[in-house]
Amino acid sequence: MTCRSNKKIDYSLFKFPKTPKVKKEREKTSEATYNETFRACKGKCQLCGTKKDLELHHIRGRGRGLTDNPQNCIMLCDNCHDNVVHKNQKKYRPILLEKRKKLNSK
Repeated sequence: MTCRSNKKIDYSLFKFPKTPKVKKEREKTSEATYNETFRACKGKCQLCGTKKDLELHHIRGRGRGLTDNPQNCIMLCDNCHDNVVHKNQKKYRPILLEKRKKLNSK
């Protein structure tokens, strides 16, 4: 980069303050939320129906103040959670929201 006098600027002479890195830790979901979601989903994956390797999935994500809300959570097996839902969230979010509504109405 050059200044108006066409001289190169030596940026090593300037002291820029270091920007501190902020480490954002995720808030863990409570055991009560996990257990309530597990009971509502009858202990099975809501996409394929398996009862193995279940994980809690946040339908609308964790960054919208819905982290520990059981109405925003659903149980999925490891395979569906990683390979189906997280690779195509736009497609599956409405499906999971509909399944969660049905669980709430029971």
